[in-house]
Amino acid sequence: MIRCVMMDLDGTLLRIKDQKTAGISDENEQALIRFEKAGGLTGIATSRSPSYIRHFSRRTWSAIVGWNGAAIQTADTLQLHPLPKQDIKQLWKTLAGDQPQNRVVMVTTDNDFLVYDLTFPLVRGYCENPLGLIQDHRRVVEWDSRSKHDSIAVIFAVYPDAPTAQAIRERLASTGLHGIWTSPRTLMITDKQVDKARGILEATVQLGLRKEEVAVIGDDFNDLTCFETFPASFCMASAEPEIQRQARWTVASVAEALALIQRENAAAKALNG
Repeated sequence: MIRCVMMDLDGTLLRIKDQKTAGISDENEQALIRFEKAGGLTGIATSRSPSYIRHFSRRTWSAIVGWNGAAIQTADTLQLHPLPKQDIKQLWKTLAGDQPQNRVVMVTTDNDFLVYDLTFPLVRGYCENPLGLIQDHRRVVEWDSRSKHDSIAVIFAVYPDAPTAQAIRERLASTGLHGIWTSPRTLMITDKQVDKARGILEATVQLGLRKEEVAVIGDDFNDLTCFETFPASFCMASAEPEIQRQARWTVASVAEALALIQRENAAAKALNG
């Protein structure tokens, strides 16, 4: 029996069929309500911060796994897994964050965005935000080696192309960090013990569940560990074929996945009397 469903946000919960949605669609919202009325638990597992979901929904989630597992929130408890202590000056160089063609953002545990230089083109474009995209940070500040900054939770890194991102990822092997792919040219850099699947496992333990009682729904490379870890795995039909192949089912929407889960639960309940 599946008792809890953990969903990716961008491209998964915020999607219906072939269309991305600005919020949770009515179809997905009603499916969530039906699943919860039947006794199910629902949660979010995303590369965004735990607070980002509030921009789309005021509903109460049983668990939120943010920053690809670096932050786990259940009830009123927030558990953080920040980066181990680093030589920040050296880390900028390792990540090529001191190069103007890249956008490397160190996110503090207080959700401040530290950048190497506010005048770098990609950084300036992010701050100006001409498309009015939803952003979730307390403030964007330029790193100053003389200032004391909070510990670093995660790092977002955007590079001009995939080979550059891959080369940076390989550099991390000796740092105690690893890069989680969030697109072919972007990385989220976390402690090497952190990934989305481990974050979900940590959350489900806090909820008193076994992994066999949890379903996961996602659509991107950072969901692959979830598909490997949880037997009940769903991939969005909009995902790349190599990602779809790693999940047990492919669905067009979260609503479709929840309907299938409820049918499977009903069949299991009938079989067990």
